Amino acid sequence: MVLTNYSQGSNVMKRQNRTGRTRMTREALRRKRLPFYKKKTFIIPIILVVIIIIGLLVFWKVNSTDNTHSTQPSRKIEKVSKKPTKKKPTKKNKAQKVTKENPAQKVEKQPEQKQDTTPKITNPGTYDNLTYDTDWYTFKISNEVKLIKDTNGDAALLVKYNYTNKTQKNAVPQQVQNTAIMLKQDGQQLSATTATGDNEALVSASNTGQVLPGKSFDGALLVKVNSTTSEVTMYFKNIQTNDWLDSTQPLKLD
Repeated sequence: MVLTNYSQGSNVMKRQNRTGRTRMTREALRRKRLPFYKKKTFIIPIILVVIIIIGLLVFWKVNSTDNTHSTQPSRKIEKVSKKPTKKKPTKKNKAQKVTKENPAQKVEKQPEQKQDTTPKITNPGTYDNLTYDTDWYTFKISNEVKLIKDTNGDAALLVKYNYTNKTQKNAVPQQVQNTAIMLKQDGQQLSATTATGDNEALVSASNTGQVLPGKSFDGALLVKVNSTTSEVTMYFKNIQTNDWLDSTQPLKLD
C-alpha cells in the first residue's frame, strides 16, 4: 500500500513536471516565434534611438536657427522721403565773396553800403572883420547899417551885405539868413519884416532871388527892433555842428 501510494504520487509529480515543461516550452516557443520588431529586446532600443534622434534634430534645429540669425545681416527699413523740390535761384545783385577758410561755403550777402557823397566840410564857420565865411557861402557885412520904417511904420534895422554862393547849386540868401544868422536885442531874437520905398526891391530880391554857383549878390536883411537905442548883436552858426560861433558882431543904433 505504501509503495503504491508512493508510485502514484511520483507519477503525479512527473505529470505536473511534464505539464510545466510543456507550458514553459510553449510560452518560450511563442515568444521565440514572435516577429523581431515585436520583441522587447528590439522595441526598447528602437525607442531609445528615436528619442536620441529627435533630441539631435531639436538641438540641430536650434543651433541652425541661431546661426542663421547671427550670420544674416539685419534688414533695416528706412523711411523714404519725398524728392525735394528744387527752388529757383534768386537773383543776386552783387557777387558773393568766398572765404579762404571755407572755399566751398557760400557767404551771406552783405548789405550794400551806400557811399557818402556829401563833401567833407573844412571850414564850418568863421567870423572876422565883418566877414562870415564857410565852405558853402561868404557874407560880407557892409558899413551901411541904419534904422528905417517897415511896411507897418515900425522901426526896423536894415543891414546890407554881399553874398557869395560857394556851392554847386543855386542858393537863396534869405534861407541862409534864417538858418545861419541871428540878431538879438536885449536878449530877445528879432524877427524879419518887410520894407517899403527904395529898399523894398532890394529886400524882396534877397528873400526870393537865387544866386548861381560861384556868383555873388548884393542884398540886405531887415528886422524889426523893439528899441531904437539898445545895441543889436549878430550871431553866426557853425554849419557842421549847428552851434553858434563865439565870435559876434555888435551893431550900435545911435
